[in-house]
Amino acid sequence: MNNLHHNQRQHRHCRYRQTTLETGNHGRRRRGCRFPLLLTGSRQPLSCKERGFSQPSHVVNQLNSETQAALVEAIEDEYKARAFYEAVINKFGSVRPFSNIVHAEARHAQRLAALFMKYGVPVPADTFTGTIEAPDSLKTACQISIDGEIENLKMYDRFLSFVQEPDIVAAFSQLRDASANRHLPAFERCYSRL
Repeated sequence: MNNLHHNQRQHRHCRYRQTTLETGNHGRRRRGCRFPLLLTGSRQPLSCKERGFSQPSHVVNQLNSETQAALVEAIEDEYKARAFYEAVINKFGSVRPFSNIVHAEARHAQRLAALFMKYGVPVPADTFTGTIEAPDSLKTACQISIDGEIENLKMYDRFLSFVQEPDIVAAFSQLRDASANRHLPAFERCYSRL
């Protein structure tokens, strides 16, 4: 009986240590390798495999190249729009609708980045921030934004003709609807009042 009790305690102790290694001290399961600065003796970062972590089970690697390219184009379009709206705000001040929509573009990029991570696709860096100049007038900025939102709608319509994954379809549809129902009308109002 004592041996049985001892073996059960030993088994529980091993399970506790394994769980602690998987979850950390707070009971949350680690998602991926979040500690890239753990170094070996040669000062090279340890890979996930070397540190004993495998790819998280929630990552899906089933996207075809066309869908991956669509995700890249979509997030770069959001980056570019945000950079343009930031340039307008820097030049003309916190004017609407730019001051509102710039935050929406940041949220859209975050939503797309979450899909990249889910499917194990590297998130492209934002190469647009600080590289785009605002036009000379706010009216011209509104017209450029109208044209940009129309192109955005066409882009998402094109993607929705071939993307199959339900979560990506839902994201693309919602981002398209945001452009059609909120952003485009706001810029049209901006243009008409100037």
